[in-house]
Amino acid sequence: MTSEKLLLFLLLTLSSPLFFVAADARDRLISRACQNTPVPEICKQCVESDNRSSKADTVGIANIIIDCLISHSSYLASNMSILASNPEYSSSKSAYEHCSLHCSDAKKALNSAAIGLNNGVYDFAQLSLRESAIDQSACRYEFMSSKNITYVPENVEFDLKVFDILSEAAYIIIGKL
Repeated sequence: MTSEKLLLFLLLTLSSPLFFVAADARDRLISRACQNTPVPEICKQCVESDNRSSKADTVGIANIIIDCLISHSSYLASNMSILASNPEYSSSKSAYEHCSLHCSDAKKALNSAAIGLNNGVYDFAQLSLRESAIDQSACRYEFMSSKNITYVPENVEFDLKVFDILSEAAYIIIGKL
């Protein structure tokens, strides 16, 4: 008998117009927050991949994007460390090590951005985002300026581009707060 009541409750709840209205409102908020970003699809994908998105307001959406950026920075720093330790790329070791450090610095700046955002200090959050973007650009510059770089994996180039896109998305969203 209890399972029948639970099933009836679930059917009534999930078929309720309020359930669909809430989901539609969430989707509209995410779409609105991401629509003026350079690549809205990447912004939406980042936000929707986080289970907090179902209850996120605009500040929450910006926080989720910052968390995506932190993940990208960690991943890039790790990849650069692995490449630096590979004897096959010893001529590029210095550039990979510098890039790993720049990615780590970007992660620190992103953590500061999250703190500023959560404390309602949006100018500080944007400044910290800009600092993280500069750190990631320094990593990219290592590749462009070094004549010794013989190999940059496609996924690293892709992640650097995604980082740029998400940085701008967070900057735009925070700028509207």
